[in-house]
Amino acid sequence: MTEPTRAEPALDPPDLPGLPAGGETVRHFLVQAPVPAMDVDGFKATILGLVAFAVGSVVTGIFFDTLQRAGKGWWLGVCVSGFALGLIGLGYCRHRRARRRAGRWNRD
Repeated sequence: MTEPTRAEPALDPPDLPGLPAGGETVRHFLVQAPVPAMDVDGFKATILGLVAFAVGSVVTGIFFDTLQRAGKGWWLGVCVSGFALGLIGLGYCRHRRARRRAGRWNRD
């Protein structure tokens, strides 16, 4: 019968180029540039979506008979719903913008 062998103690991994050797601090090479957000309150994006759904509503309204025959009449409902939700979002964005400008913005 053979005696069980003892496991060798774990060896430290070799020092690789670019990685810190035992105890050194890590330096990050990729740093995000301090660029401010383009549209902080989302007002412009909401306006763009609102206009897109308004145009879509008009176009699908004009071609509703053709869409209905093709089984796509529900597109008008989607466009009108998107427009209505855009109006709600626009109100929210206006309120948020006013709060930010008044200095009452709280991120909590």
